[in-house]
Amino acid sequence: MKPVPPRLADRLLQWLVAPQLLESLLGDLHEEFDYQVGRVGEKRARWRYWREVLGFVKPRFIRRPKSIYSTPNTTDMLRNYLTVAFRNLWHHKAFTAINMVGLAVGLATCLLIILFVHHELSYDRYHAHADRIYRMTLYGHVDEKDMQLAYAPGPAGQALLRDCPGIEMVTRLRKEGDFLVKNGRDVIKEKHVAFVDSNFFSVFTIPMLKGHRTKALVEPNTLVLTETSARKYFGQANPIGKTLTMGHLGVFRITGVCADVPSNTHFQYDMFASLPSVKTGSKWMASGAYTYLRLRDGYPIGQVEAVSQGFLNKYMASEIKEFFGITLDDFLQKGNRFGFMFQPLTDIHLHSNLDDELEANSESRYLYIFSAIALFILLLACINFMNLSTAGSVGRSKEVGIRKVLGSIRKQLINQFLAESILVTFLALGLALVLVIFLLPSFNELAGKHFTYRAVISGRMLPGIVLACLAIGLLAGSYPAFVLSSFRPIAVLKGGLSAGPRSGWLRSTLVTVQFVVSITMIVATIVANQQLHFIQHKKLGFDKEQLLILHDTYVMGPKLNAFKEELSKMASINRVAMAGFLPAGASNQSVDGIQVRNGSQVKTYRNKGYYVDEDYLPTLGIRLVQGRNFAGTSPAEESKVLINEAAVLAYGFTNPIGEQISIIGDGTEGSKRTYTVVGVVKNFHFESMRQHIAPLVVFYGHENGQLALRIQTSDISGLLHTIEQRWKAQTDSPFEYSFLDERFNTIYQSEQRLSRLVGIFAGLAVLIACLGLFGLAALTTHQRTKEIGVRKVLGASITSVVVLLSKDFLRLVILALIIASPLAWYAMSRWLQGFAYRIDLAWWYFALAGLLAVGIALLTVSFQSVRAALMNPVKSLRSE
Repeated sequence: MKPVPPRLADRLLQWLVAPQLLESLLGDLHEEFDYQVGRVGEKRARWRYWREVLGFVKPRFIRRPKSIYSTPNTTDMLRNYLTVAFRNLWHHKAFTAINMVGLAVGLATCLLIILFVHHELSYDRYHAHADRIYRMTLYGHVDEKDMQLAYAPGPAGQALLRDCPGIEMVTRLRKEGDFLVKNGRDVIKEKHVAFVDSNFFSVFTIPMLKGHRTKALVEPNTLVLTETSARKYFGQANPIGKTLTMGHLGVFRITGVCADVPSNTHFQYDMFASLPSVKTGSKWMASGAYTYLRLRDGYPIGQVEAVSQGFLNKYMASEIKEFFGITLDDFLQKGNRFGFMFQPLTDIHLHSNLDDELEANSESRYLYIFSAIALFILLLACINFMNLSTAGSVGRSKEVGIRKVLGSIRKQLINQFLAESILVTFLALGLALVLVIFLLPSFNELAGKHFTYRAVISGRMLPGIVLACLAIGLLAGSYPAFVLSSFRPIAVLKGGLSAGPRSGWLRSTLVTVQFVVSITMIVATIVANQQLHFIQHKKLGFDKEQLLILHDTYVMGPKLNAFKEELSKMASINRVAMAGFLPAGASNQSVDGIQVRNGSQVKTYRNKGYYVDEDYLPTLGIRLVQGRNFAGTSPAEESKVLINEAAVLAYGFTNPIGEQISIIGDGTEGSKRTYTVVGVVKNFHFESMRQHIAPLVVFYGHENGQLALRIQTSDISGLLHTIEQRWKAQTDSPFEYSFLDERFNTIYQSEQRLSRLVGIFAGLAVLIACLGLFGLAALTTHQRTKEIGVRKVLGASITSVVVLLSKDFLRLVILALIIASPLAWYAMSRWLQGFAYRIDLAWWYFALAGLLAVGIALLTVSFQSVRAALMNPVKSLRSE
């Protein structure tokens, strides 16, 4: 019997291969099989036959099902999709408007938040080699107290450069407070002056417009101005070689002009002076500078950290002996320690909250909050689109049925509905861009930024926005498209289609999600406002109202006492005090090396401290609980101090009056000073309520930079004018003032900003949710028009009809309140933990949010319900 090829292989080939190729392929394979049988035998020939058959499993041979429909031109189909989409959107104007407005609000909110988040994430990333730049910081644990400082000891940077071969460059920056800068007769107060090493512009990418990058700040008393500062002082003239007088530091020569520092950096300065112009000190324990280092490419920061661990023994041991009076071994045995941390430059703005930061940094948690809000609001808008599209499916079911009868396949129907979705999304994007342009000024004011509309349509953002809109259109339209395209034409044209329980369940779930988000944001707004009200109205331990502060009074020199006496005699001024510091002021300073003996133990502290005169306590209304106030102008008072109740507790004093504290100074012989405690003041809030009241030491002195005036008048502007005239009679320096209550409000700017933004976003979330609810209510009412007519004919009252149409929606809002309450409670509890002094979460916050949500939802739904209930039943039943 003649061998035959495997039948199963032939059947597989017949099933796989296109019919027009099958006959020739089978003939060739059979002929080859006969040849191989004679050559290698039947068994091996059968294996080779299978191998040849499987070799035809390739796209060019595989059978394809023949479509019964003609394949239209792609361009024609796309044109048809858009034409039909425009026609349908125009035919359903109300629902198109609801979808477009909801999506536009959601997209506009997202665009604004993306601008903000992108800007926050871009801090310090513009510097060349930003990924290799680190800031060196100091941490310690001394006498059971932790300290984390944003700066490092002055000599630390050069020590690293010597000991660590992987460091390419080290540069330092110091801030020395405000300066009255004199240019001829003009005197301007500059608050942003930095003293830097000569290689500062080599480490950081700030283009030098005039002067030499590495040589401009080599010599003492040299100065580099930013472009804006140069124009402010010298106009269009070349400032190189000209001079400015920098307060008590004397005359500085301009040696360079650099570009303005970008807004997305953690150091905002307008003038850069040479570091040798000020005394930096060579002590590790008594000098400090903000120290930055740039690593060589590929060198790990871990190696630098390992080198820095040896600094305590190598460089700091002798100074610890001078500073603390004990050996390094004894210092460590008591559980004390010092060490260094290295922060990536790009992490400082969002992830650093150390003591003595150059400026208040932001927090990454706010970016997460705003990003979540943007996504939630966009989600609400997408839910609206899905809900209204699926709810309106019954209205478009006959359209789908007729299209299928006329030959449309499901893929074409899906494309049609997706085209409508994408079209609505891009129309909404156009409206959103218009909204962003109009809202940018208000948003900039709220967020403290300076964005322009060009940032939105920049080459970086626009492609991402377009792709995101395309994705939103596809995602939001996918579910309605698949639902609508799945209708069976026979059932549709017989009128046997209804919304169905599954789609109703999904719509209910989506509405619930919308109101969960909305209620959570309403609760967040209420809690944030209540916390702000609490910290702004809590008793501070002194009277901040009607307290006028005059700045830079040190410019009067010996005339200051006479000026103070002159002001004291004015009828509108009750008291006047000299103060080196006032609560909520930026001049708050820490005193290092405060030594306190308690029994046989001597402990060292780092506390807040400042100088005031004898009128300070009565002027501010600070209460003395033990001892006495400073007395007169006796030189003996300069060795006396006042401390607050927190210091008494921290130092372990039982009877603080007469106790002595010592200030180590810079550790050199003769720099240590001893003071006697003569009074204890009641704790008062001199910092933000994010922190507990810290220990405070108050020194006596008249070399102060501010006057505090307790005023009593309704004519504030008249009083200020009088004081300004008397000021100008004493000095040519600018007259600057502030009110203490306003200064206190500024320290809560981030919280105020967050509260306002969350409140606005909560309102937008509720608006979007209500737009969707309004549309759903309208569709539901339309679908139940005949039912309402029958009920009214049978005697139903208007109230019963309204309740019938509203109750299902209200149930969803109440369910959302039940779900949202624990979520909001958890989120706001975490937020409140950032405050040392905070409110308790009261039940009525959640009740109020629920009432607002229910009330707004009821008003939204009732509009359609009442309208349907008032309709004449004859109109709804005349087609029956």
